[in-house]
Amino acid sequence: MAFAVKSQDKLYFLDGTTKTGKVTEIGPEQIILKKDFENNEFARSTILLIQFADGSFEKINDPEKNVIASPDKKENFRFKQKEKEIYSYNHVSVNSLALCNADISAFYERILPSKKVGLGVMGAYNFNLYATFPNAFFAILTNAKKLYDLGGFINFYPGNIEKRTYMHFGVMVKYTSFSYSSVKEDSVKVGNTVAVTVNYTYTKGSQLATIFTIGTHSDVTKNFFIKTIFGLGGFKLRGDYRDQYNMVLNQNNNSNQPTDPFNVKFLPKFYFGINLGFKL
Repeated sequence: MAFAVKSQDKLYFLDGTTKTGKVTEIGPEQIILKKDFENNEFARSTILLIQFADGSFEKINDPEKNVIASPDKKENFRFKQKEKEIYSYNHVSVNSLALCNADISAFYERILPSKKVGLGVMGAYNFNLYATFPNAFFAILTNAKKLYDLGGFINFYPGNIEKRTYMHFGVMVKYTSFSYSSVKEDSVKVGNTVAVTVNYTYTKGSQLATIFTIGTHSDVTKNFFIKTIFGLGGFKLRGDYRDQYNMVLNQNNNSNQPTDPFNVKFLPKFYFGINLGFKL
């Protein structure tokens, strides 16, 4: 049986597939391959070359692009004609998880020719009237509302990005803008009475966070993909935002035990994303 298989002729097709048997006719329009006592006719225009049982070759056509021969005719997801097709270096996606926080969050990433590094930018706008629990570190302020996000990132792809699913890790720098009412209390003593006046001033605050990210990229089709992002980092509190944040913490500290007042200067930053994307 091994001798019989080895002594067969082989047809290499332009689409990367192969067929084995006995070549009985090489005509101007078709080539006939006999296998299992049946004659199979193939158009000459679809065949790249013939490898005969004695090891010699005869080229039939020149390929229009580079192909890799595969033993079965069926195309599968891993793109057996590896490219060899033009690679899509521009990736655009939307974070579907951000919709839970009324965020429209979009990403653009440019994959460098090495296919090992991606550079990108992101932006988001929030439609909530007030900040909610995903933005807990400023939602505790009075009348807090998230406005928008702007950021830049770099991703590294250590594996083979021609696989269906592969890992990435990187760094994101993200700026978050929000508004709140800055609360100021002024006390005036008139005789034996102390009058307290509370002033509310519309103020804008921000977070500038550095986040280390890791995740996966999975191709659903040739052009559509799903990307997961998990990030952990932090940011420094500054100015009136820091004063207001610590004031609220101290007001909420109802413990009867004497403690030092809160003076938080640095907070963690988390990021989660399930991005649905398209390759341009």
